[in-house]
Amino acid sequence: MNLMTDIIFPQRIYCICCGSVIDKTRTYGLCDKCIERMRWAVGRTCAKCGKILDDNWRHELCTDCRNVNHVFDRGFTCVQYGLYEKTVVTEYKYRLKSFIGREIAEIMFDRMEHEDLEYDIVTSVPVHSLRLKKRGFNQAALVAELFAKKSGKPYAELLVREKHTEAMKMLGVYERIENVKGAFAAKPDAGSVTKGRDILLVDDIYTTGSTADSCAAALKTSGAKKVYVLTFAAGGNLVMPEET
Repeated sequence: MNLMTDIIFPQRIYCICCGSVIDKTRTYGLCDKCIERMRWAVGRTCAKCGKILDDNWRHELCTDCRNVNHVFDRGFTCVQYGLYEKTVVTEYKYRLKSFIGREIAEIMFDRMEHEDLEYDIVTSVPVHSLRLKKRGFNQAALVAELFAKKSGKPYAELLVREKHTEAMKMLGVYERIENVKGAFAAKPDAGSVTKGRDILLVDDIYTTGSTADSCAAALKTSGAKKVYVLTFAAGGNLVMPEET
């Protein structure tokens, strides 16, 4: 999609999380209380998917990544998904506050400034045409394009969603995998762009990685060398009793 330059981005008047009145100096459009309550990925993170790890977790990988061989090469996230983080995503995706995409893109840009990562192209997880019609915009694509502009990297829509999938939040781990199986494919002309290139795939939320893996598989089939994943939020590391 083309950058939605016709969107009127309101200046930072209200906190994007709680809605309280703020001034233009507030970072990421968040009030002081909300920015302090966000669980930022500034400490230990999973070496594969990027989920936040507790200081006492003795492994480099989270529980999921110790048990699953992901297709994508590495993931990064900005915050751990919880009450405040969920509110930001909900306001952005479902309440037509597309201007929040600019704040999320800035958060992502600042997050990646701390990583020594080289990539060639930015792309995003596509939405099905039915969902796009209902929502009015692709939340991942908007953030990805804004992020790419800030990072100086080209943005390209490389994937299509070939089937309408169920909402992932209601599904278990194995149901998620089945839900997205065959859901994504590279565009017919994607190979001319992806061949031998490293791709940064942008989405809003990372949970089990099933969507990221499905998209990464499609990109690698079209010739991509490596696929990295960047999300605004990721679920927490589910620790099994025997692993504590």
